[in-house]
Amino acid sequence: MAHDALRQSNSEGEEVLDLNFCAECGTESYLDNLQCDGYCILSSFLRRHHLEEIRDAFDSRMQHLLADNMEVDLGVNWSETSAEPFLRTLLDERLLRLLGEICGLPFVAMRLELFEKMPGSKTIIPWHQDTYTTHVGFKWTAEDAAAGARPHPITLWVALDDATAETGGMQMVPGRHHELIGGVVPPLAILDAAVHGEAFEYKLAPGQAGLHHPLTPHRSLPNLSRHRRRAFLVRFVPWSASLERSRSHELRTWSSRPCGHFQWQAFDEASLAPGRSLNRLLVCSKTE
Repeated sequence: MAHDALRQSNSEGEEVLDLNFCAECGTESYLDNLQCDGYCILSSFLRRHHLEEIRDAFDSRMQHLLADNMEVDLGVNWSETSAEPFLRTLLDERLLRLLGEICGLPFVAMRLELFEKMPGSKTIIPWHQDTYTTHVGFKWTAEDAAAGARPHPITLWVALDDATAETGGMQMVPGRHHELIGGVVPPLAILDAAVHGEAFEYKLAPGQAGLHHPLTPHRSLPNLSRHRRRAFLVRFVPWSASLERSRSHELRTWSSRPCGHFQWQAFDEASLAPGRSLNRLLVCSKTE
């Protein structure tokens, strides 16, 4: 079984653990924000040098796609060298404990997605909910949504440049994640200001991240600025019986930091297969 620790060394040869997620507010505060609003902001996520590594890897992967006017790279192969800086963000045990509280254990990373909006990009994604009704066997019920029951899926969205309304960032509608509105949401169904308030600008600085509940209505805007807007996301889902039936074992693993209390493992051969693939599942479980 292949095993990667993804370590760095300082000038004296000592192992340096690049713990990039700063849980300054504590797990309960993040969970409270998710329960109330449907999202939370991780104000200190990537360290500066890690941010620059990810930007370089991002640009390397996206340069040919952008030449063909493609703004997304979906289903990045976790085994490729260019994926390593992104994968390193998922090794911090503080982040994994938080994700475990939301998704339960074990849980699954569905795929790594890269997005870029160049200056002047007119690309928009209209108001929608992410219902997760395919691929992984997860099902919503109106009762579960209304109760805010866990476990449930969650999305990690990481900004590599300023993400604002002007640069093509996202907007959220707080508090509407307790309803099953639909994959495509008519604007009037969620923007009743007298009842539900205004949309919230999901504003992130480079290196910051957000977690949002998939039922929180959200959209992205065109890039009206003269600056790039790069970001990546990872979608996490709870374990399910359908996943259990199709999982392979004895595949590549990655250990968490700093103590190895968690382990990521490739779900099946397709997770690391060459070529293009939309979903490349990784499974996170406790080792203790």
